[in-house]
Amino acid sequence: MSIEEDSRFRHLEKKIGIFAVVATLGFLAVVIFIGVDKDMFTQKYLLKFSADRGTGFSRGMPVKLSGFRIGRINSISLNEQAKVDIEIQIEKKYQKWIKSDSVAKLVKEGMIGDSIIEVSVGKAGSEVLNDGAFITFENTKGLEEIANDIAERVKPVLIEVKEIINYVNDPNGDIKQSMKNIREITTDLHGTREKIDELMVESRLKVGRISSDAETLMRDAGVRIKAIDPVLEKADRSVAAFEQKLPKLLEKAATTMDNLEKTSSNLEKITGKALPKTPVLLNSAEDALHRANKAIDAVMDIWPLKSSAPAPNEIDFVPGDSHE
Repeated sequence: MSIEEDSRFRHLEKKIGIFAVVATLGFLAVVIFIGVDKDMFTQKYLLKFSADRGTGFSRGMPVKLSGFRIGRINSISLNEQAKVDIEIQIEKKYQKWIKSDSVAKLVKEGMIGDSIIEVSVGKAGSEVLNDGAFITFENTKGLEEIANDIAERVKPVLIEVKEIINYVNDPNGDIKQSMKNIREITTDLHGTREKIDELMVESRLKVGRISSDAETLMRDAGVRIKAIDPVLEKADRSVAAFEQKLPKLLEKAATTMDNLEKTSSNLEKITGKALPKTPVLLNSAEDALHRANKAIDAVMDIWPLKSSAPAPNEIDFVPGDSHE
């Protein structure tokens, strides 16, 4: 008697075997992935440091160098001095950059990011830290400490701001009184503005009057200038005629001056000839007058003329100077 076999169960063992192999490979892939993520397949070494407090630290926290993850925190414990001993596990390939002058810090990635251990690069020539060595840890302020520090610094400022606000709001203070004075001055300025506007209107009217008067004066001046133009034209013609006659007058004056010079020279010649003869003529005239006086005296002494004739007036002659 034959038993019919269900087609769904054919090759069942092969199918189960393939499923088991795939499941095993998947599991191995997950394990490998987790191992790689947890750095389980890389060679590592340990470094240690101590901190005053364990706040912010956690097991598995990343350790970074220049922004790259190089390890994790392996363990956290409290020692006999009530300080926190922290052991970090670092990949061996990064050991060459972590030296005796390197420093570990607890920092945050960004303002609100996760906390990490930041390790600085050692200087060239410094000694490389070996497995189990201690690395220097530098405390950094957390957000709470930073907030407290800022609060302590801001408090005096807030107190001063409060005092300033009270000073400004004081009704008897300088600010309020100054504002009151400014309001009064502003009110006075409105009145002054109205007066200035009135003065401006009056000034415009006066300027208009002055402008009209100036136009009238300009018209009168134009009329007078037109009346003066004929006189100026006559004066121009007279000056032109005088300029034409002036050369002839100058020639006549020059001729007259030449004649005067000639006449003066002739007089000088005549005077020069007459002056030597003048003393001789004067001496002759004196002798003739003296003889006439003697003759008259003789005639007067003859009778009967002596008693009846009046005594002649004697004429005194002053001897002449032959040098004059």
